[in-house]
Amino acid sequence: MSVASTRTLTFPRATVGRGHRPAWPSFARWRTLALAATLGAVLSACGGGSGGSGNGSPTPTPPTDPAQPELPGAPTVRRTLLIDIDGATYAAVQAGIANGSLPHLAKLEPRLAYSGGRVGTPSQQPTLDTPGWATLLTGAWASRHQVLSQAPKQVMRGPTLYQRLKQNDGTRQHGAAVASQGLAQLLASEHDSGNLDTLGDCSKDAMATDCVTTQAAQMIGGSYATVLAQYRAAKDAALDFGQNAPQYAGTLARLDQAVGTLVAETAKRGGERWLIVVTGNHGLSANSQDDGLPLLPESATFIGLNQPANMGADGVGAPLPQTLAELYAHASIADVTPTLLGYLDALPDTRRYVMDGARLLGAQPVSQLDATVLDNNSADVRVALGWAAPAKGAITVLRGGEVIASQLPAGTTSYVDTQLSQVLVAKGTYQLDYTVQAGDGAEAATRAVLTPSVSYVPPVPLAPTLRNGLVSYYPFSATLPPVDAMAHSTMGPASSELPAGAGLVVPGPLAGTQGLLVDTNFVTASGLEGYRLTPAEGFDISKGSAPQFTLGFWFKTPACVDRNNVTILSNKSYVSGGNAGVAVGLFASSGNQCGVAFNIGSGGGVRADGPTGPYTQITVNRWVYIAFSVDGVAKTMNMVVFDPVTGTTNRVATGKSTGSVDLSKLSPYPQWGIGDDGTGTFLMNKCNGTVTPPYFAGKCATAPTYQQHFGDLAMWNRVLSDAELQSIFLSNKPLSTLPATPAP
Repeated sequence: MSVASTRTLTFPRATVGRGHRPAWPSFARWRTLALAATLGAVLSACGGGSGGSGNGSPTPTPPTDPAQPELPGAPTVRRTLLIDIDGATYAAVQAGIANGSLPHLAKLEPRLAYSGGRVGTPSQQPTLDTPGWATLLTGAWASRHQVLSQAPKQVMRGPTLYQRLKQNDGTRQHGAAVASQGLAQLLASEHDSGNLDTLGDCSKDAMATDCVTTQAAQMIGGSYATVLAQYRAAKDAALDFGQNAPQYAGTLARLDQAVGTLVAETAKRGGERWLIVVTGNHGLSANSQDDGLPLLPESATFIGLNQPANMGADGVGAPLPQTLAELYAHASIADVTPTLLGYLDALPDTRRYVMDGARLLGAQPVSQLDATVLDNNSADVRVALGWAAPAKGAITVLRGGEVIASQLPAGTTSYVDTQLSQVLVAKGTYQLDYTVQAGDGAEAATRAVLTPSVSYVPPVPLAPTLRNGLVSYYPFSATLPPVDAMAHSTMGPASSELPAGAGLVVPGPLAGTQGLLVDTNFVTASGLEGYRLTPAEGFDISKGSAPQFTLGFWFKTPACVDRNNVTILSNKSYVSGGNAGVAVGLFASSGNQCGVAFNIGSGGGVRADGPTGPYTQITVNRWVYIAFSVDGVAKTMNMVVFDPVTGTTNRVATGKSTGSVDLSKLSPYPQWGIGDDGTGTFLMNKCNGTVTPPYFAGKCATAPTYQQHFGDLAMWNRVLSDAELQSIFLSNKPLSTLPATPAP
């Protein structure tokens, strides 16, 4: 149809913002003088209203070159055009480019991009129109803009594209022509506040596509710094006919002509350099449904530009990947607003940067930025950041707008924030905002990310009463032999003939601490192995007619024993639990677990044991805290195991009877075996006389060798309370941090 035969189009009342005069001549004059030449090709190819679907084939017009070189010797005004073609899938656009039916889109080099945020992270949002529009207009995912559904009359939270632009330069105008009622509603508050000067609502127009093209072209011919043209025809065609129908392909071809018309309008503007961005908001399901699911077809979309991107040709013509993880390596629709802001010199500085997206022009930012919470629900909670780094530019990391790491080397791809205890002082759940900047000054490029929920539990202070009754304490250090901080005992290898490998310094269980590795693969010819702790006269906690004592230590076994049992700490001959003395032992188990139990005896087979059916399980190759006590007055025993892996307190035994054991006979040897028993020849003895010296490791198959780690080992001459033991576990502090003066 000719221009003369079209119906008269009128601008909706919402078209002109309050307090603003139209920046163009009357519509009748515009149609007569301008649109006849500009829109004639499109309208003559319509074959009917273009607000819905159709199957007519447009008459292609020669594509215009969207690239606009700077004019030499004259100032250039920068302006932007954002075209959103809802329902245009990446696969359909690529197919149309390949068969030549989308020549104007081809000029903009659509590249693979994603919508819907990243699955399993706070950024995840439904792959639906309204959340997608909010992301396009804020540079953020729903975790920030809070538009989570298709519900009407939602409001975008946080700064929008138009808010930022008005704050940057209140004299410039911004306009939008939209075909969807939902987007018109979403933009209503922007228009009412004056951030968006003109809102053209074409949603009720029978020829919505023509209406959008007409109004957007009129804005391009005016003085608008930004123009948004949003189309819905492809979405309607996909839902009505399916993505494989000729009606859908025909609709895309007509929308391509509309794109060509708008691009041609920008080319007419002398002294102006336009950035043109085209996108599809989000994809559709494999059966052409708009279901909002976080799946690959729904998440895949495209972004086209008329200027070279800072990522080069990455994603241009790329095949659709097989997984979402591969898709996330590309740009996203959150990058659109930062790209527009950057082009108009309106990006916020790094300290105020709260956008998940980053600019696609200029200096290259980090990409694939994500945040993982480590050791959640503890005082040691940390946040690990990871990203793909550009080839150049030092890295700066900010938390909540404050620099926490600067001048990290170019190419750095990760950072762990271990400083949260300095800023999170109260117990609670937090969501933290991190920003990563690549480069400095004019070459700086920035991207932000929100963390999953961070649950902080303040550290429990060590009970000051733990100084009371502390007889021997080994904090362990970087040197050997270990030294008793109370000077009431000595510790060293069971024999001076043992090589250095029998005991080694290892990283301890707590930050900044050391531990002791005892290795029974090293043994003397007489069968001596392990370490021993020898109390000075009068300081053996197990002596007396009714001894009261507590053994407490951090423990780790690199691997569980594959059969039988071995000693952890003992002052008896542990060949038999009926022998006199005290023992804490390690028992074979299954999976990634190992069993622990305790035992006391007074000889002649008289014994009392901790639970053995089943043994108390601990996690292999992780530090746990073990506390065992005997109350000779009450004739009871207690054992507690604290496991940081599960965060649990396992009260193995509480007030268990010592039975008929004579508690005055719990000290048969003058030393305690560390990683061994009181004899220092546990493995050889365990063979029950079948092997004799000269002995070597593994000589008896009944007694395989083992390794054990010890940290912050202490002995008290009293029974510690539950509260005191809990403070040791929950404080994550060694006893060496206690004040020097005992508590009253």
